[in-house]
Amino acid sequence: MANRWEQTTDGSFRFFSPEQVDQVLRDGFKRGREGSHAAIERILKHEPGLERAFLWQRIRLLKRPPQLKEGRFAVWSPEDEKILREGYGDGWRGKREAARALLRSHPGWRPHLIWRRAAKLGLIHGEKKRSRARSGLAWSEEDYRTLLDLAGYKGARVIAKLLQRSEAAVRTRLALLGKSSRTHLEGFSRFALSRELHLSVNTIQRLIVEGLLQVRDPRITRDSLDRLRHSGRLEVIRQNGFQGTPCIRRESSCESALSTPASETLAKSAALSISSVRLSRAKRVWAEVAESLNVPREDVEKFIAHGVLKLYDSRITEKALQTFCRRHGSLINSNLLSRETRDWLQSTMDFVPHGGEAIALCLTPLRKHARIVHQCRKCGRSIRGNAFFRHLRRCNQAAPGRHADRGAIL
Repeated sequence: MANRWEQTTDGSFRFFSPEQVDQVLRDGFKRGREGSHAAIERILKHEPGLERAFLWQRIRLLKRPPQLKEGRFAVWSPEDEKILREGYGDGWRGKREAARALLRSHPGWRPHLIWRRAAKLGLIHGEKKRSRARSGLAWSEEDYRTLLDLAGYKGARVIAKLLQRSEAAVRTRLALLGKSSRTHLEGFSRFALSRELHLSVNTIQRLIVEGLLQVRDPRITRDSLDRLRHSGRLEVIRQNGFQGTPCIRRESSCESALSTPASETLAKSAALSISSVRLSRAKRVWAEVAESLNVPREDVEKFIAHGVLKLYDSRITEKALQTFCRRHGSLINSNLLSRETRDWLQSTMDFVPHGGEAIALCLTPLRKHARIVHQCRKCGRSIRGNAFFRHLRRCNQAAPGRHADRGAIL
């Protein structure tokens, strides 16, 4: 403190010593600002060589003295470095024991000081991850070829591991090439087939339940099973059967057409055709679920058809669609297909328009509405079949009260 005072002043104190000046200033600022002014005036009266600004700076320093963080600096002795070297040479357990021993002998130290000292002594060997070993290298033609071949079929993480680069580098390179890093799932979704084949999603769902279309994973999700158990529907089904359950929607018009006396023969032939299909994995899985729920398997299939029970992966495999087009192609109304879709089915999916006619006969009354085209006066769209009336309720582009006329029968 004396050296600091000597550097600030000329070193000549006539009345106070540096320690006494500090004590006077402490006693002054404890009484507030007026006390600080009185202490400064008292010191300047006896020590005219000091400056007023220096005394105010000295008061601020005495109020808030600089505090060095404990353990910020460490003095390493040869014995400490020896403990650290021996610990890092014995593996992970030796490192931990050496750090504990150094922290016990130096309570003011912090663990980061030990790690920093080990890195300075060369005891930590930073190895690059294998996935980032080539991150700094330029992309070669072989890298681009591998990237483009796997894009869409493998995820960015898998491609990055094969190319020994980071996942962000792979995503960035795909974006520069105009490619997406998303993987394309195998198979077809129900909504995609509904648009291409002009079948409703409910119809495709019923074909899945009947075993005419195979899905990737027919297992039932646990969430949908838990919701079904907690909803109380199972108790109603066990008492009254599925038909008496008020929460299930009514059966489709196709099933009602099969139940009429005039079409009993068609129903028998359809049942024989469906029963001739080999018992699939889905049927076995659903039978186990029905046994666990203590209900018939038919009830579980109806729950799946109505969307109460969800499947793990309801995407339809390409092989299943090919088998369906070859055996039951008559279920697809070829008159509604576009030229591109028809050529695709015939060239790739072995489409047979007359396959499975016994089952398709029950759909003939239901397909009559699809031969009628309606034109909406609100938006001007031409819509085929009964879907027009659903569109009419949702169309909000024209003034209310106007309706559309039926179009011509094709």
